[in-house]
Amino acid sequence: MGSATNRNPARRLDDASSLAGLLEIRPRLTVVLVFLTLMVAVVGWRIARDTGARRVDVLAREAIGLFDAVPSTAAATAPPDAAEAEKMFRALVDVPMGFPRDDVDFVPVEVRRETFANRPAASLRFRYAGKGYLLVVSARGRLLGTPSIAAFPEGAFVSGERDGRSFVLWEREGASCIVVSEAGVTQTFDLVRRLFT
Repeated sequence: MGSATNRNPARRLDDASSLAGLLEIRPRLTVVLVFLTLMVAVVGWRIARDTGARRVDVLAREAIGLFDAVPSTAAATAPPDAAEAEKMFRALVDVPMGFPRDDVDFVPVEVRRETFANRPAASLRFRYAGKGYLLVVSARGRLLGTPSIAAFPEGAFVSGERDGRSFVLWEREGASCIVVSEAGVTQTFDLVRRLFT
């Protein structure tokens, strides 16, 4: 006859191989396993919390908020031409960004200093083929990670849609850039590839 409880480690029975039996037989091992499980859970939670997808979502929401904001009253005056907008943009953020000067569909509306992701940035509100766009560039380090490691390879893009607006995010030459539009993702992505890369 076997007993229901097996308190003697020398007498291991098949029915005493549960987690409660482990606590009775090897309490130190049980404590170590519990701490290891908690440590793995905390590390997994921190990795999931700090993923790039979450940061991209926050950046996209902030850029869409800037896009939806009412343009300043200075934008109601005569819009600058592409060359003047490029000079104003470069004065705000030291990133070599060329605007198309010979494209009649490209109409700069407003160049402004912005705060984007708690960093100084410049924004260009423009129209292309009748649709509204907003370009935001932050030159003070990368927005998606440490300055030495890019969140995605140089020349790669992250695009998506949120709240009826499309966005394209990319990093280049030590700066992070995002374009927000009322056009579709495919059209916005195509515009970014043709005009800004």
